[in-house]
Amino acid sequence: MDDDARRWVAYILGTQDQSAFVTQVESLRRRDPEVYFAVTVLWKILASWINDLEEY
Repeated sequence: MDDDARRWVAYILGTQDQSAFVTQVESLRRRDPEVYFAVTVLWKILASWINDLEEY
């Protein structure tokens, strides 16, 4: 899988409901640790107060 495809996979999974995809993402940890990391970081950001910041 090329880097662009891996980025899209991380973005698509990272913007989904975490509880619905957590088991699939856990299996991704062994297959592609970098995509797993990107997805989990995106989930953390989207679930945090940072996601609600607005630009003034």
